[in-house]
Amino acid sequence: MANTDVSGQLATAGLAFGDLVKLTGQAVADTQQTLNKTAANSTSTLAKTLVDVVAVQEVDYDDSGNVTQSQSFTQHLPLINFVDPVLYMWREVRLQGRFTASQFASTSSTDTTTHTGDDSSAEAGLFIVLGGGYTNFQSDRTSTNLDTNFRIESSVGLMRMNAILEPRHDIGVPKPRQAIVGPRISIEAGPIADVGPQNAPTGRTMEVVIGYEKADGTPIAGKTLSIETPGVGWSYKGGVSQTDGDGLVTAVLSRAFIGDAPDLSPIDVIVSARMGLVGASATMTF
Repeated sequence: MANTDVSGQLATAGLAFGDLVKLTGQAVADTQQTLNKTAANSTSTLAKTLVDVVAVQEVDYDDSGNVTQSQSFTQHLPLINFVDPVLYMWREVRLQGRFTASQFASTSSTDTTTHTGDDSSAEAGLFIVLGGGYTNFQSDRTSTNLDTNFRIESSVGLMRMNAILEPRHDIGVPKPRQAIVGPRISIEAGPIADVGPQNAPTGRTMEVVIGYEKADGTPIAGKTLSIETPGVGWSYKGGVSQTDGDGLVTAVLSRAFIGDAPDLSPIDVIVSARMGLVGASATMTF
């Protein structure tokens, strides 16, 4: 019987795969180091290159929240303020190996058999006029048997490598600031009160004080702000919808408790106020 053994080939393949992993890891590390150096050089070049750019864009608003003028301030600033260098990194590198090993073995045997036969005959008698006779027959036979045994052992292999190189998102350059000169809106929480019996209230209210003032802090009076409170109703306190001499107006939020066992726990409400392009939002809990 023929015997096959591919353990030697498989052992060699394992060593080769280990070397491949080692060399791939070293190549990834070297490449990443080169990428970091390239990114550092690009960043330094951008930081040292100065250009005339608009550093600050100033926008002025009037008391009604409308844009009155816009002014640009130009400075000699580094180019890196406006162009982000691309920094790359290896996000993942994967190796997968399947190996092929095969071996063929065969044995054969030959068996030969020879057979020889001899057959003779003679004739004699009283009534034979011509005399006696003799007949002889001889045969040879040879057979050969060939027996062959073979065995094949094989192992199929495959090698794959996947690598992803992408920009890094955890490093960036801050953008220049934008200055807005104009009115400001402030939203402050006021008193909270239950409506109805103390032990079984039927509703709850909350006052929200909204302030409107100029950039220097001077109150803006006589303005009606646009107010939104999604999910909760509201109304002006005392029916006054315009800001007073202190630039304040009060909105009253209201909740209604419905059912025999209503949920009295506080809820969050987003209160938004706007005048033209000027706006502000705040979360109120009551």
